Amino acid sequence: MSVMVANKKRFTLDLDPDFQRRLKVAAALNGISMRQYCVAAIEVALDQEQDVYLSSQGLTEDSLDRLSALRDQVFGDRMLPEDSADIIRKERELRTIELERRSSN
Repeated sequence: MSVMVANKKRFTLDLDPDFQRRLKVAAALNGISMRQYCVAAIEVALDQEQDVYLSSQGLTEDSLDRLSALRDQVFGDRMLPEDSADIIRKERELRTIELERRSSN
């Protein structure tokens, strides 16, 4: 029985038989498993897509490095207890309730 690493998530694809055969051949020709081939291909596609997105937004690797350094400086190794968008949403709701309470007095 194989043990799955805690940080990994399973993702399943349903492939047409012809596509699966092509994938198997391509992986074999590269001397790797189909899983390794898929992960590598997805990584390449995501990197290319990210590069296009970042350049369209005027972001560079340097600006991302500076942002990462700033985040490390501010937060260090601390992790937020939940998703930052959820925290912001809750705080906005609390602020709205407080403003409504004040305006009704």
